[in-house]
Amino acid sequence: MAGLHVLRLMPEPTAVALLYAQQQHKAFQETMGSGSEKVALIFNMGAGYCDVAVTATAGGVSEIKAVAGSTIGGEDLLQNMMCHLLPDSENIFKNHGVKEIKSMALLRVATHDAIHRLSSQINFQVDVDLGDGLKICKVVDRAEFEEVNKQVFGKCESLIIQCLHDAKVKVEDVNDVIIVDGCSYIPRVRNLVTKICEVTEVYKGIINPLEGAVCGAAIEGAVALGIIDPFGNLDLLTIQATPHAIGIRADGNKFVPVIPRNTRIPARKDLLFTTIYDNQTATLILVYEENQLLGYIKITGIPAARKGVPEINVCMDIDAANV
Repeated sequence: MAGLHVLRLMPEPTAVALLYAQQQHKAFQETMGSGSEKVALIFNMGAGYCDVAVTATAGGVSEIKAVAGSTIGGEDLLQNMMCHLLPDSENIFKNHGVKEIKSMALLRVATHDAIHRLSSQINFQVDVDLGDGLKICKVVDRAEFEEVNKQVFGKCESLIIQCLHDAKVKVEDVNDVIIVDGCSYIPRVRNLVTKICEVTEVYKGIINPLEGAVCGAAIEGAVALGIIDPFGNLDLLTIQATPHAIGIRADGNKFVPVIPRNTRIPARKDLLFTTIYDNQTATLILVYEENQLLGYIKITGIPAARKGVPEINVCMDIDAANV
């Protein structure tokens, strides 16, 4: 609808990895370095997602070793704090009338502001009038916020550990830790990432954590369009990895991955399967990315035979544009 031409699809951690690769490549050029490999862990947590990636960079080439992700994010932190400030909120707002929606919006804004303030303050007083005599006047501190969201932060830790394990990278081999997106300002987030990676500070090359992925995507766009930079700042290559397994469900069977998670892109894989009924002449193949339905294929005209005899080949491929 916007008339945009999509050149490539790129996960946010991969875009950040490309920006990091450009910065490292430029630094090596300026110092006449050899361009030895550097390993970075990228932690990207926004409103509705948390992604972790491990990338190895050398000579302008960035290879994504592994990616791990979840749907947890800043919205979970916000909802947990809203319930903490107003424990009976579900019953109070259950009617979804105009007054209830307005009150919920006021609570949401006040809670959002409190979380922002707690990123730079030890405590903050929430003072909000929700209407109909309902008021909240409470001092919340950072430790309280962290305790309320203990499970969310625990999941973040698990994702980092999982990504390092999948990448087969030891903590001591990580050179830089990059934290981007909105939740990067939360002290607990920064502390848990640096603690697991056993570093004292995060990478400071990306000045604005909110712009890291955008800058990386812009660089990828320039590379894809073949724009030439006389200084060699666009002599870059990113080797992506699939963030989720892609596979099929056939005739109601369980999910069968065809292209496993963290497979290097571009990728092409084949899978043979067969019929489950005698004289079966058609089958429906559902294509999934993990638990997300992507589409379906109906195969007809299968020669009648005993079950297990026909061989049906399913081929999937992902190109360099991540399509």
